Amino acid sequence: MPSMNTSDIEQRIDELEYQLQFQEDTIDSLNKTIALQQRDLLLIQEKLSFLARQLENYRQQQTIHGDDKPPHY
Repeated sequence: MPSMNTSDIEQRIDELEYQLQFQEDTIDSLNKTIALQQRDLLLIQEKLSFLARQLENYRQQQTIHGDDKPPHY
């Protein structure tokens, strides 16, 4: 590796610091995105459970009323 003077070393350090800051910003942004997606996923799961309960209640009511003969019999 060729020897580097002080100016080259400082420039390289500056570049590395910039890259590190970019990586930290990217990681922070990704963490925020994941947190929002997790919140949305939990909300979707709650809504799905609610709809499943409603469907089950509807099916049970249909079974109860399904034994009744139509009025024209």
